[in-house]
Amino acid sequence: MGAPSLIHTPGEVTADWLTSVLGQAGALANGARVVSFESEPIGTGQMADTVRFTLTFDARGSGPASVVGKFASADDQSRATGLALRAYEVEVRFYREVAARVAARVPGTYVCEVEPETGWFTLLLEDVVGASQGDQIEACDVDTAAAVLEEMAGLHAPCWDSPDLGALEWLNRESPESDQLLAALMSSLAPGFLERYADTMAPEHQEVCRIFAERLSLWGELRRSGPRTASHGDFRLDNLLFQPGNPRPVVVDWQTVTWSGGSGDVAYFIGGCLSAEDRRANEEDLLAHYHDALCRHGVRGYTLEQLQADVRRDTFFGIRIGMLASMLVQRTERGDLMFLTSVSRHAQHVLDSDALALLRADG
Repeated sequence: MGAPSLIHTPGEVTADWLTSVLGQAGALANGARVVSFESEPIGTGQMADTVRFTLTFDARGSGPASVVGKFASADDQSRATGLALRAYEVEVRFYREVAARVAARVPGTYVCEVEPETGWFTLLLEDVVGASQGDQIEACDVDTAAAVLEEMAGLHAPCWDSPDLGALEWLNRESPESDQLLAALMSSLAPGFLERYADTMAPEHQEVCRIFAERLSLWGELRRSGPRTASHGDFRLDNLLFQPGNPRPVVVDWQTVTWSGGSGDVAYFIGGCLSAEDRRANEEDLLAHYHDALCRHGVRGYTLEQLQADVRRDTFFGIRIGMLASMLVQRTERGDLMFLTSVSRHAQHVLDSDALALLRADG
């Protein structure tokens, strides 16, 4: 019998464990063994610990030169958040139950194990060799954004209004009850967020955050209409890997995937991963580009005009994520800069779109 697939921390990884799980996954030549490995942390995720393992075999070329392991965060607060939000379970089940049907580039998997009741999980993934992680803070150019939106359509279109996916309880987690819990959580955390960034965020952006926190329940009601798909929920540059010579990014970090409107991903990426100047000059063309990609993948009956209206409503999506996540995960210097930059960009997107009008009593 092989070694248990699920382990808790990168420190528990051994050459024998790697031999066992890679062998079970069919990734090793017959009888080959991992004799040693080197490890290094990678990525900037704040709810999980991700490590690259560079492998040495008893015979050269017997398996993948390197693999990537992902484990629950060593930080107690971040790990508790991941468990409460079911983030670890959701990511594992995405790889098990959904990844094979999407056209977006996602890493191949060797191990997908989780204990839903404790949150401990183990993912052993293909290492996307030579890739570099995008940088949310630096933003991207318009050509990169267009390529990302192509990949996004490759996620959304194959899952578009799928009855079997909509019936998955772990994926279809949004409900009036969950909206109420989220509104209560936002109400409790918003004052701390606004206090933390009071000296570094523009007053008009703080006001957008304050109004949104007060009217989150109304926004949740507005989002219940329209088509549904598998939405990544955190589709940003930090969760994309870019390989030289290949315009298609690899999409990672599936802890927030949910059954929701795809426009949330679109608004989140366009609003948070482009400079305000580039977004203003190119948003109309980028939305048309994404819509064309949806249609090429087979989506019918969803007009460009409806997409534009949905994206306007979902300009608040990144504000919700940034305000909550910044207060629920381990605080770091880069994390503070990333959340501040992201929320400020999204707030400006709200203002440029006049989306606050949707949250007024007569909106």
